[in-house]
Amino acid sequence: MRGFPPIQIFLLCLAFIVLAVPLSHLTGNTSNAKVIKVAAKEANSVKALLRLRFAHQPSTLSLKIADKELITTTDASPLELDAVLPSTKEGVDVFLSATWPDNTPDTALTLELEPDGLEARSQTRWSAAGSLDEVITFSWK
Repeated sequence: MRGFPPIQIFLLCLAFIVLAVPLSHLTGNTSNAKVIKVAAKEANSVKALLRLRFAHQPSTLSLKIADKELITTTDASPLELDAVLPSTKEGVDVFLSATWPDNTPDTALTLELEPDGLEARSQTRWSAAGSLDEVITFSWK
């Protein structure tokens, strides 16, 4: 005798379900926890376009966001680069430091920050006596 095919299919499906449920619990939980932690870290960071313009070329220039040095050289104005911001919820602090050669008049530096999905913001600071050392805060609401 060959058996009744619907009963054989039912028994096969039952055996599959009995084995699949414990296997999914064993293999699924550990990898999901790691992915959630990594995704949470990446969810807080935001990609942004950063532009720095100056009228007179500085002799030294330093721009830091979240203790990460982004610009250390002075090329032609404007300088543009892609940056990763830690978060824009509480604002972003940019540490800007620059010096100019002697006999350079007071000059302006404009910093523009444009995070993905948010409006661009720019702020201008003026040097005094050939140097500039500022903390510039950008915020979006």
